Formats: sequence, structure tokens, C-alpha cells
Amino acid sequence: MIKTIRLKIPQWQGGNNPTYSLGSDLLSFLVPKNLEQKEITVPIPEYEEPLVKENGVTAQSIVAENVSETMAIIQEEAPDKIITLGGDCLVSQAPFDYFHGKYGEELGIIWIDAHPDISTPDIFFNEHAMVLGNLLNDGDPVLAEKVQHPFAAKDVLYVGLQKPIADEEVILERLGLDYQVQDQERITPAEIKEWLKEQQFTKVVVHFDLDVLDPKEFRMLYFAEPGVTDYSAEAGKMSLLEVKETMEAIAEQSEIVGLTVAELLPWDVHNLKNLLKDFDIFR
Repeated sequence: MIKTIRLKIPQWQGGNNPTYSLGSDLLSFLVPKNLEQKEITVPIPEYEEPLVKENGVTAQSIVAENVSETMAIIQEEAPDKIITLGGDCLVSQAPFDYFHGKYGEELGIIWIDAHPDISTPDIFFNEHAMVLGNLLNDGDPVLAEKVQHPFAAKDVLYVGLQKPIADEEVILERLGLDYQVQDQERITPAEIKEWLKEQQFTKVVVHFDLDVLDPKEFRMLYFAEPGVTDYSAEAGKMSLLEVKETMEAIAEQSEIVGLTVAELLPWDVHNLKNLLKDFDIFR
């Protein structure tokens, strides 16, 4: 019997924003329930003191411990499939590493994201932008060292990628990652299926960062924070329908053994929660 678990990882330190934790709570509610899929919550520190940088990385020791804790849970459960509910994007590191060890060369990665997530501490300071780099034995050296089964550049397909910043372009070239900017046209479902077929990936892990969505259509994103108009990166351009078609194409060609849904930022829920907590009647 195939064993599938749901990992709720309310990690916020990788993006230095506690609202990511609330996003994980909401995803646990929103994702369809299956009584045969055990849900496990990874214990993540909830305190909101200002996080400090270590080796140029925000809360490096905290997120490193979170990854270790997640991997320990996964190894104890020994699942065949994992649904990961983040939290920030770093939540993909442990389950993807585990599956590469389990399935080896059969396994590919499809990274549905507006951003490449291959930063290093030299160009950025929040760990969620380094997670794919870590999995490729690059990124943050401290977190990359935790990866037991690193991937190669040929194992990765970007879907929904927007124009990287100049420093990211240098790293993408150095790592040998093939990519195309998808601001006008996305990679089609047929192209995704062809890639999986050519690479002979019978199994696949999918990282779905909600930032890939167009903030004009979906608002619970980094790029839709109330009162903010200036951002340092490009917003996503994909529609909900395009993501649906992408997931259908992947499932038609290969077996999805891991799915991460990450970076839900429910700004209105967060603000309403903060408002309600001050009502006297609730005390």
C-alpha cells in the first residue's frame, strides 16, 4: 500500500515574515482531506523577536534546525509520497532530498515559481531564496551540507519563471541551469510532458510557490501586501487555470510523489486576526 503523509510546516523564519506561519494553517484547512493521509505538524518556533543574521543569512541556525527536524520526521515515517504545506519555500528541502535518496535517477524536479531560488548569502540574506541552490549543492553552504542526495542541473525544469536579477543570472549560468523567462508565454503542458519523457523521469516532485500566480488574480501573495507598491523582484504571471493545466500534464506523464505548496500570505486574515485579539469580549 502506498503511504502518503501531509507535512504541515509553519516555517516563517526562512522568509522572515510570521504571516507565512498563518499561511500554513490555512493551507492545512484548504487542501482536500484524505483520512488515509496522516498529517504531521513540524514544530516550528513561534516567537517573533527580530531574527539575527548568521554568516550573512537570516536565522541560519534556526532554519537549519527546522530542516533537520523535518528530515527526522520523514525518515521515521518513511513515506512513499509527501504533501508539504508551507510556510516559506525552504520547506521543500527535506522532502525533496529524501525522495532523491529513495527514487534516485527516476526523480525530477518541476519548480513552479516566479523566482529561481538559487541565491547565495553573497547576494541575499533570506534562506527561502536559496532552497533550490541548496538542493543542487550550492546556495547556502551550511544548509547545502545538510542535503544528503543533491540534484543536478539537468533534473530541474522551471515553470512560470520571471526575469531573474543580474546576480541570479550569473548563478544560473554557473550552475548550468537551463531556463526560459516566461513573462509572455509559459512553458506549455505539452512541453512539460515532453521534458519528463526525454529525461525519463517516471517520478517527480513539484514545488508550487504561490508567488508564481498573477497578483491581479490571486491576492494572498508577497506581491499583494496592502500599502506596498515597490518590490525588488518580478511578480508572477501565471493564472490559476494555467497552474491547473500544468499539474494535470505532470500527472499524465509521471507519478507525482512530492508536492509542496508554499508562500501563502493571507494579509487580510492576518490583519483581521490582529484586530480581533484586542476586542474585550474575547478576554
